[in-house]
Amino acid sequence: MKMARNILSFVLLLILLPLLVRSQTSSLRNDPVFQAARKAQQEGRIADAEKILNDRIHDIEQTQPDSPELVPYLKLLASIYGVNLRGPDRQATFERVLKINERVLEIDRAAYGPSDSRLAHDLINVASFLGPDKKDQAEQFLKEALELTRQNPKLLPMAVAEAYAHLARFYEVEQRWSDAEPLAEQGMKVCAYVTVPPDSGPCGPLQKTLSNVNRNEGRTVEGEQVAASAMGDQELPPELDALEKSAQKSEKDGLYPDAEFSYRQAAAYIEAHPEWNGGKMPTDLRGLVSTEYNSLGRVLEKEGRNDLAEEAYKKAIASLERRSSDNKVTLQSFSFLGLRDLYRKEKRLDELEPIIARALQLQEKTVGESSTKVAQTLVTFGNLYKDEGKLVEAEPLFERAMKIYEANLGLYDRQEVYALQPYVDLLQKLNEGAKAVEIQAWINMIEKH
Repeated sequence: MKMARNILSFVLLLILLPLLVRSQTSSLRNDPVFQAARKAQQEGRIADAEKILNDRIHDIEQTQPDSPELVPYLKLLASIYGVNLRGPDRQATFERVLKINERVLEIDRAAYGPSDSRLAHDLINVASFLGPDKKDQAEQFLKEALELTRQNPKLLPMAVAEAYAHLARFYEVEQRWSDAEPLAEQGMKVCAYVTVPPDSGPCGPLQKTLSNVNRNEGRTVEGEQVAASAMGDQELPPELDALEKSAQKSEKDGLYPDAEFSYRQAAAYIEAHPEWNGGKMPTDLRGLVSTEYNSLGRVLEKEGRNDLAEEAYKKAIASLERRSSDNKVTLQSFSFLGLRDLYRKEKRLDELEPIIARALQLQEKTVGESSTKVAQTLVTFGNLYKDEGKLVEAEPLFERAMKIYEANLGLYDRQEVYALQPYVDLLQKLNEGAKAVEIQAWINMIEKH
């Protein structure tokens, strides 16, 4: 079943670089200097942490200026500086972190040779901090990182998947869909061999990229199926499951009248049987009504029956609004995509504004104005205004969403990335280049962790 486009079940990541921590030897765990710096950072004593690390780096440089022994201290220092990427000295901090990452790359390359797999993460780090004017160099570094991981059969699958994820994401941002798709697919194949939740680590971003590629290439059904697979298979009544499978097969085969009939039957079944107790645990099926109506609208649109498609999309909205009013169910599983695309095609995007505004007000009442679910709707609203060319109206929506994400998810959660990337594009169009660079640096830091 189609679930929320924006549901991302990422685990909150530590401020300390996870890949750095995984790469350390037992000697670092017993290194009093490194551990003292980590402890100071974790306790918020940033100045103390910086001094500890800088003193240690200086001591090593006195006798071994390019020693690999410097690397863990430099990486930890970069992560500490990275916390201030949105501070008053953000540009200086950005350049400082970039220089540290470039130095780490140079040290490792000189120590281990250009084909050593340890360089892969270094290359990714540098690429993440290269500005918009160095996209070609960033692309080359990400390609090199991927090639290094593919050449080393001893690497953990997650390291390989991460390299796929970064390059695929680069192409996704550049809207180079044909380049992003095979990388995301290969990365997902790697994830299939890993015994961790499929939406964790780099697997979640890979899945998101593949879903977005399909949608932007016009393969809406495939995109929704990829997005829904993150949630696992939901147990359904046999009758509803049969209707779903029949509808999806008919739609895939181009038998739209048959698909329409099955989706209508599925919606009617749920309305008649809102709760099911025949599975392992009681299941409330009412939330799936919107899914059936959105699928019905999609099929009707393919049949050229746009008036009925619009009606179906609106029924999907109404069903969730009813549930939200009664049960404080958030609109997180609702997608405005179908109605938005229909209105865009008919040059009626402005008619979607009051619909999203009403949904936003309802969310604010039921889950609170600071909820991340509200942030998701704010991003959708901002993107709508951006599509309409109402850039000034869009900016405060993105800004508010960003603040909600930061307050709820911490500094390094990848869920922010998908909200902030269109914000960067908006700021560039508004000629707010400095702010765009600031937010892009933040995105790079998040994605890197």
